[in-house]
Amino acid sequence: MNLYLEDDYEFFEQQEGLLDTVKAVINKCLEIEKVPYPAEISLTIVDKAEIQAINKEHREMDKPTDVLSFPQIDSVANGVIGWDNLDEASIMNYDTKDILLGDIVLCYEVAQEQAKEYGHALKREVCFLVAHSMFHLLGYDHMNESDEELMMAKQNQVLETLNIGR
Repeated sequence: MNLYLEDDYEFFEQQEGLLDTVKAVINKCLEIEKVPYPAEISLTIVDKAEIQAINKEHREMDKPTDVLSFPQIDSVANGVIGWDNLDEASIMNYDTKDILLGDIVLCYEVAQEQAKEYGHALKREVCFLVAHSMFHLLGYDHMNESDEELMMAKQNQVLETLNIGR
């Protein structure tokens, strides 16, 4: 897995070991979904103003949010990517031969607020948000109750497997 990080706020530099844990979360999501290709993911850390602008532009919601996901793969069937039918050429980084899964935009300020609000560590909140976004990049959504339950179960499986508790 190749992770391209844009962190102008030096958020990860201030959180010892968090970036390594986030990489483990991403890799565990890829493993659970049996992704048969090396993957490329972009992770951008932003503040509230930036995520609000992105949220307004892409979702027409003029408010900050915790995380946004921008999948690159359109060939999704029933919430799961059909790897056998994937047009690799359209989503491949020709330099690295990685499959471009997409972009995660995480608001460090909202993550900090939510960790405090929910009474758990910032590490747990950031890892939960990254796992959540990874499953969006992998074709899952939570538009109805059964899809939400499935997605939550997968997120929890990742966190539990890596011993990332509240």
